[in-house]
Amino acid sequence: MSHRVAERVPDYELADYQRAVRTVLRHPLISEQYPDQKALPLVRRWSAQLRADLAEALGYRLELSGTSARLVRMIDDLDPTQPARTRTGRVFDRQRYACLALVLAGLGRAGVQVAISELAEVVAADANRIAGLGLDTTRGPDRAAFVDVVTWLADRGALRLADGSARAWADDPGRSEALYDIDRDVALAVYRPTRVLHHVDSVAALLARPAATSRDSARRDAGQRARRAVIEQPVVYYADVDEDVRNILRTPALIADVVRLTGLAVERRAEGLALLDTAGLAERRFPAGGSVAHAALLMLGEIADRIVDVDAPELRRLPAPGRAERRHDIVAEIDRGLPASNVLTELVEAAEPAACEQVEPAAHPLLEDGWLAGTMRALVERYGATFGAEWRADPARLLAAAIDLLAVHRLVEPVDGGVLALPLLGRHRNVNVTVRLREREPTLFASEEPMQ
Repeated sequence: MSHRVAERVPDYELADYQRAVRTVLRHPLISEQYPDQKALPLVRRWSAQLRADLAEALGYRLELSGTSARLVRMIDDLDPTQPARTRTGRVFDRQRYACLALVLAGLGRAGVQVAISELAEVVAADANRIAGLGLDTTRGPDRAAFVDVVTWLADRGALRLADGSARAWADDPGRSEALYDIDRDVALAVYRPTRVLHHVDSVAALLARPAATSRDSARRDAGQRARRAVIEQPVVYYADVDEDVRNILRTPALIADVVRLTGLAVERRAEGLALLDTAGLAERRFPAGGSVAHAALLMLGEIADRIVDVDAPELRRLPAPGRAERRHDIVAEIDRGLPASNVLTELVEAAEPAACEQVEPAAHPLLEDGWLAGTMRALVERYGATFGAEWRADPARLLAAAIDLLAVHRLVEPVDGGVLALPLLGRHRNVNVTVRLREREPTLFASEEPMQ
């Protein structure tokens, strides 16, 4: 890459610049209040260098407005691990995503302020014209979904509460109200599609990109895809990428670029590369605190011990689903919700998504469901005091949450009948887990005084 990363940044300010890079990568939408009041000034300070580096190294575009910064990313694959969430951590469902689009459309037709009841009427009118959607503000669950979306936008600065309470309106719309100021710059920055969605008949079309016109442009594209993979994914396995990207991943220059850009270390193993996220670049970190993360780390140790246990029966080995297979399943799930009646079929642009060429997949140890369930029950019995009461009461739910966390970080791959242990798992094989026990919770018949 002829462009040198952070070439105009003095060494004594490099750490501050790298913090700006990590901020905009972690939060593609930044406002005066989101994720905090320091983020936007930091990005503005380094905006020229950020624009140059993000465009050349990653193929991203940084847009700045009066009150926001928006990173428009090039997407190489569909990622189900970073959904929008409510304040309580609940993942947005289809209704909330559809409501988000309709709320943004409604804000575009509003003035400088909007009452939540007025916005709800506009959104309900639009939703009720869409088959299978609908929004009935007389129903509590529909109002709750609507308020989740409004609150999500308010957290990011697109709306600012001027008076009242959205939650009170949701509880009793006849007696309560909420008034919001609209930040037009932030609202416009929230939704930045790379294609006209009425012109595509599958979400896979959003992954399409023009074919390279020369050898240099092909190498530049492969380099950007390689750097994006290292930065955006918890681990990049050579088996999951095409030959052009694989060749770039093996070069020392790639690691040097990523390290200088992010300030994070890159670890290379025989199976691939991993960016060691020590600064909160990813939405869900691991290892981390909390019952689920503790259970996942304990389970990781048990899986590693089972794999190397020479006295136990040999584990079956199976190939993990390939990138193309994983993508196909996600595409099919998303496309089932596509409102096909709104697609302008005569304007659909035929395009092929990025290639999914792979090397011959390796076989990985299979840990079967029965063994996983028994192991989690044993962990709960042994370390029960470190988990919350709701998790101790439901080991199956704790297991499912722990496996989901491990799968997000590509440590295991869920398959029919169990999980496959992926190579990155070996990195945590000898990790010592210190379990901090909670104070014992009093029982109904507990007494501070000994019985006489």
